[in-house]
Amino acid sequence: MSKNRYKNGVIKQILKDHFDGFWNLHDTRFPEAYRKDIKETVWKAIRCGTRDLGYSRYECLGCEGKPDPVFVCFTCKSRFCHKCGKKYTDDWSDKQQEMIFNVPHRHMVFTVPKELRNIFFQDRKKLNELAKKVAEVFQFYYHRKSKKRGLQVGVITVYIHSEGI
Repeated sequence: MSKNRYKNGVIKQILKDHFDGFWNLHDTRFPEAYRKDIKETVWKAIRCGTRDLGYSRYECLGCEGKPDPVFVCFTCKSRFCHKCGKKYTDDWSDKQQEMIFNVPHRHMVFTVPKELRNIFFQDRKKLNELAKKVAEVFQFYYHRKSKKRGLQVGVITVYIHSEGI
């Protein structure tokens, strides 16, 4: 298999090669309300950085000879996309670091029990409600734990990984 085949990324190539087959076999496993969005998001990621999503054309009209125009393809700007999602995450992380006080931090992880995952799979909006409640629990816990010192706890974000739900 040639290296050139993966010049746009392994994940993108896997999606290109296998998403249609996967979708034909498994689309009914996803809630009907989300199927159109899922399929559209995957296809945007597959076409990210190609002329399919549009492009800007640049060329020097004042140059001698006939220089070749340069095409800059648009990106999908989806968090699902391995390229755009990484950029989104990096930008978000940089922004958070600028705002965070220079104080000790904790990284906490909340895991949805396997028995409850189907509830969130069927109604993704419940993930936002859960995230708010988890943040409240963390704040309550650390408020009680630090009562004597009078510390106030802040929660930057609660992100619930939905991969696998």
